[in-house]
Amino acid sequence: MHLFSATEMYDAFDSLDLPARTRAMIVQSFRRPARTLLANRHKAPAELCCPKMGLTIQVANSIERAAANSYLFDDSVLGYLDSPFELHVQYEGKKKRPVQFNWMQGFLVMTDAAFYVDDWYSPDQLISKCKSNPSRFVREGTVFRSPPLEAAASSLRLIYRLRNSDEIDPITARNHGFLRSFLVDGETPPSRFQSDLRDFFKCTAFSTLEELKYAYPHHCLDSFLSAIARGDIVADFSSAFVTQCDQFLVFRDIETRELYRQVHAIDLTVYKEARRGSPVFHPGSKVLLSGNPFTVVSAGKLELIILPDGEADPIVLKATAVEKLYKGGQLRPIDIQQSNEDPLCLSSVYRNVSTSAIKDALHRLELLDLWEQGIRNQMVMVYSDRTYRTFKKMKRDALLAGTDLVAAFISQTSKRGNRTPRLDVEVEKVIKEAFENKYETLRGRSKWSVYGDIGIKLEAIGKSISKQTFLRRIARAESVESIRKREGEKAAYQAETFVWVLHRDTPSHGEYSMQFVHIDHTELEIEIVYEETGESLGRPYLTLIICAFSRRVLGFYVSLKSPRYISCMAAILDMVRRNGRVPENIIFDGGKEFGALDFKSLLCFLRINENPRKTSACRDGSVLERVFGMTQAAFIHQLFGNTKLRRNVRQLTGENDPSRLAIHTLDELYEGLERYFFEVYDQRRHGTLLIPPRQKFEVGLDRGGQRLGRLKRLEDCIPHAFPTVKGFTRTIDYQRGVRYDYSQYRNPRLEYRKFDGMSVETKYHPIDPEIVYTFVEKEWYPMFRVSEGVQAATSRYSLLAAAEERKVLHCRTLKSQADANIGVSEIIADLEKKAMARFTSAAKTQDREAYQGPTHCFDTEEYPRETEGGANQPETTEQTLERLRSGGYHGTRY
Repeated sequence: MHLFSATEMYDAFDSLDLPARTRAMIVQSFRRPARTLLANRHKAPAELCCPKMGLTIQVANSIERAAANSYLFDDSVLGYLDSPFELHVQYEGKKKRPVQFNWMQGFLVMTDAAFYVDDWYSPDQLISKCKSNPSRFVREGTVFRSPPLEAAASSLRLIYRLRNSDEIDPITARNHGFLRSFLVDGETPPSRFQSDLRDFFKCTAFSTLEELKYAYPHHCLDSFLSAIARGDIVADFSSAFVTQCDQFLVFRDIETRELYRQVHAIDLTVYKEARRGSPVFHPGSKVLLSGNPFTVVSAGKLELIILPDGEADPIVLKATAVEKLYKGGQLRPIDIQQSNEDPLCLSSVYRNVSTSAIKDALHRLELLDLWEQGIRNQMVMVYSDRTYRTFKKMKRDALLAGTDLVAAFISQTSKRGNRTPRLDVEVEKVIKEAFENKYETLRGRSKWSVYGDIGIKLEAIGKSISKQTFLRRIARAESVESIRKREGEKAAYQAETFVWVLHRDTPSHGEYSMQFVHIDHTELEIEIVYEETGESLGRPYLTLIICAFSRRVLGFYVSLKSPRYISCMAAILDMVRRNGRVPENIIFDGGKEFGALDFKSLLCFLRINENPRKTSACRDGSVLERVFGMTQAAFIHQLFGNTKLRRNVRQLTGENDPSRLAIHTLDELYEGLERYFFEVYDQRRHGTLLIPPRQKFEVGLDRGGQRLGRLKRLEDCIPHAFPTVKGFTRTIDYQRGVRYDYSQYRNPRLEYRKFDGMSVETKYHPIDPEIVYTFVEKEWYPMFRVSEGVQAATSRYSLLAAAEERKVLHCRTLKSQADANIGVSEIIADLEKKAMARFTSAAKTQDREAYQGPTHCFDTEEYPRETEGGANQPETTEQTLERLRSGGYHGTRY
């Protein structure tokens, strides 16, 4: 791999004499890409680590991913950037209308010869663009061009290229994707390996990878793969997939590889047939039979027809005779013409022929042979002599044309009949307009309603259409596009076909273990309780990571809070702790938690490429969703307190309410999931793989290489990959430590007055809640949680469960304290109200005594007491005395 060098780029600037404006735009492009890629319904952009450039490259789709990998492995490419800048394009559109816009292109490719601006599309996309916008895109044979964009690039002395995915060899792209992790991780083979390579290629110009491995069995597979990726071993990436060691070719140097490609361009079909030991002949090829030259006229599975060079009749050889002559050396091919135009034989006449038709053709040939021999029995005379003479002419014409005899005798009765359209042009026009304007709309009218409208319009012009014809037309018109017009994008997505990868022979879930991993959350259908009080804590959320290649569960985390980036980071660190390695790509949906800064920093620290899924594309995560569903059905639904009955709330009663049946704690659920994922599911044979996920994972490591650059210990992640606390910093109290998450954390080394009041950066351990880290005086100090007098946790699951329970209980504590404050306020208000009523009543009594005398103080009928409710009720004697005493009366009753 050729590493990018700024010196080489500036030398290329000078040698190509690029304008100052162009140079400034290219240098500015290193800061940030011109386009912002976001996932939508049609594409899922990704970020790839680029070891050649030393930065991250964004790709919009699988085509751009393959293109970026090809630039990475191409030593002629000095460097490349994604979406470097915007090209200002001007041209004349329809009716000579001036059009101008800024175009954000795909890649800027820097070479010694020129600087290219490349846009990558599929052939279908390019054809569609040529049809929809012929002023901007044109097609010249098999080449697609964009004159306006070429003119805009040429003004900057750049070359614009409109490229399509057919230029990328599928086997080469597959090998690039398989080997790129060795370049990202910077793995290098040992020095002894280099000398062994030189010794091997001193006497050998080229060989297969299997022969090279057999010559040096003491070297591991990773040494060979990393040498191929780095270019220490010159390889032909288009020959075969790299794991097919018996077909993958390696060469002494680049010149040897190019010479081999020119001289020994072998048809793979011929190669495979030759390995089986049987001859392969194609029409038009030359053969020698007993030393005489012949030309192959027809080559079928049953017989071979060859024609002498002179004027003579053709010779028909049965398949058994051909094999016998070939093995005996009497029949030898001179040259074998390659047939690469139709490798799948899609134009074969046998493609649309039934088995019975082929049997009938063979039977006619047998009867014709008997008729030519003069046999006229009852079996032969099924056909007349005139028919046999027609058969003989068909045979002679087929031999002269070099076509297959069996194909010439296949019956053509299936083409009989009148296939012209039955409906008039006017009727077709009415039906088409009704479908487009009334049926295929979001209004969603029924087919019989549309049929009524069609009947009314046809009746006006004197035409009609039957129900059967209309239903057949409706069935023919049903498609993904019609569903999209009637029901929207999501309904159309469910009706679309599966499109996993660019090429059919590329595995949809990767080539080796942990090449792609999926992460997502789900709410478990079970309620858990707090061990000390038995109160319900609600339904927990499970965060899960699985390997797409092996379907193995790599890590998990259970939280009592809704999905958040902390759960994602905890699951990733749990994966690192269990497996001691990190994946190459991680796939996630469009949740906001995956856009958190701490989460992205963790992926960058571990060198994991981000691969967000397309929005509203549930199939992209179906591998993980099936594991979620199986976990719920096979394990969670078998526990007390499962909430599957809540799917139908009308069947719920107080007797079967899951809240009454919940008995399991979060600690127990942690332990149960641990045993289920890594003891039961991990060793259970997978329905698609037919082997257990653990065994598939180990097979992937053996065949794809151990990839030592992907190894990572959890201890190496401390504390750089951990999330920061809310607010980023904490203040040190030298007597109590720092406070985080309602707990105190202390370290004896920081219990000095000089650290008191210091604001320090603080991070916490997602899967060990007993530790936080503070960055003090250029050193990370671990600080340990102070015990609060409760029973200490006995296992890692207990620690995690206790931390999650504390978070929920603290939230409930805050709510309880707020409710208590409200209750205290109500009590104070009631007391104040009663005191005010008492003082008001005493004041009234003193006023009566001053103006009317004390003789009327016991007259309860004349001076009734007003109650709190506002109704006048008579006082009792005790109430009257209490009122008088409160007003200063000290007399006794007589």
